[in-house]
Amino acid sequence: MPYIYDVVSDEQFANAMFVYTKMFAPICQIFAISFNILTMTIFFRMGLRDSFNITFFALSISDLFCVLLDASDTVCLNIAMSPWQQNLPVSLYSISGGIHYYQYIFFDTSVCLETFLAVTRCCCVAMPLRFKNMFAYERSLVIILILIVCNFVFRIPLLSSYTLTWQTHPSTNQTIFTFYSTNDFKFYSSLEQIASHTIFPVILFCIATLCSVILTTSLVDASLKRNLMTRAKSNPESVYAIALKTDHVNVSTKTLNTKEVQLVKAVTLVTLVLGFVLLILSLFSLAEAAVPEFFARKKYNNTHSVCAIVVSLVILSHSGYKFIIYYSFNSKFRMIIKRILGLSM
Repeated sequence: MPYIYDVVSDEQFANAMFVYTKMFAPICQIFAISFNILTMTIFFRMGLRDSFNITFFALSISDLFCVLLDASDTVCLNIAMSPWQQNLPVSLYSISGGIHYYQYIFFDTSVCLETFLAVTRCCCVAMPLRFKNMFAYERSLVIILILIVCNFVFRIPLLSSYTLTWQTHPSTNQTIFTFYSTNDFKFYSSLEQIASHTIFPVILFCIATLCSVILTTSLVDASLKRNLMTRAKSNPESVYAIALKTDHVNVSTKTLNTKEVQLVKAVTLVTLVLGFVLLILSLFSLAEAAVPEFFARKKYNNTHSVCAIVVSLVILSHSGYKFIIYYSFNSKFRMIIKRILGLSM
């Protein structure tokens, strides 16, 4: 069905879909899967008795499953768009649609874990004496499990409201394996759309923005205090002046050590990227809510589909980029990678 009033023509949409399914998506998926498997291996070798290591490890698992489901979705779309698939007894578009809801379970889990990382680091930086021992390994593990379970439980009604089953098409009399939904599917699908794609992204975006400001401020503050300490050591006579400027507070007690600074930098970058991803998702969802015709199979179907492709690429990139941050700011992470590469070479 041609959408003649759409901003994006059918030909432009077909070209965008071809480039996405044949080029961008497979390449990004290969890198993301490889990076997440390597990241899981490295954090496992580093030890999981640390609250941040176990969170990063769980985050890598969640990202990996998100990418694997996205890759399955891409395979289904590639086959579905092939001319030879018309006689297949399977509706691959239906399978692709079913995979989508499972993928968002792991994506939302990753988003929640990243928000948890940002909040814990903010608390430890802003009020270290109060929260120093609050986020211990056992508590962090319990919170991680709660976040994972909550994301699954929230979608149980939706996932149980549809299934894939054999159906006979009335016009062609062909029996195919396709999507079948109950009467409750539309309600639960709308609820999931509102909560998971609109309300939660906006709330978590606000939290991520606040955490980014706090963490960035802490990094700047730590850098200034390190400079003051360096000057104090090189010129002992200036220590009294520094104490006056800092309101008689001992400089060393307020300064993060090198390991903490690197951890704060890593979490800050993860939080900043998370904020960008949530901003894109929030804008896309708000556009769907504000413009009724901006939806699949409506007036602006092609524009909506192209925007959905962009969102998919953002989600895919979000699931694979963290390896670069870990490598840049974790010396032990780099050491284990070099050891692995040395053994393989």
